[in-house]
Amino acid sequence: MPTVTASNLVTPLLPSMPDVGIERPRFCSQCGQPVTVADAVFCKECGAPLAVTAWFSHDISWRPWIALLLSVVPGLGHFYKGQVGRGIAWFVVVVFLLMSATPIGFILYIICAFNAVLSGAIREEAFRHSPRRRDRLSAAAGPRP
Repeated sequence: MPTVTASNLVTPLLPSMPDVGIERPRFCSQCGQPVTVADAVFCKECGAPLAVTAWFSHDISWRPWIALLLSVVPGLGHFYKGQVGRGIAWFVVVVFLLMSATPIGFILYIICAFNAVLSGAIREEAFRHSPRRRDRLSAAAGPRP
């Protein structure tokens, strides 16, 4: 069945074209059974912990590569994404540190560029259900009664 795009162009759905609206199925690395619960941490068949992967959002309204290229000027990638306050803050801090403490400013400049690319592009639930984080939180809270 053909697919109609936003610009009213009809593109045929070919077997070689992946459907971006459907997430890839997950399988247990121990027993090979399909994982049917999206936020499962353990396999319901064998009880093995499931690998946590960083899933990228497919419904972002900006292009990460453009944000990275615009980050040649610190903060411009954030402006592109509509984060004006964050863009101004990054620009002021990075330029100040580049002029006063060059090595620290350069490191922060790289962090600014990758922050422009990745903030909002990685789904938060990829980290929220991490078994390691849950173990650290329960260890800090102490034993359960």
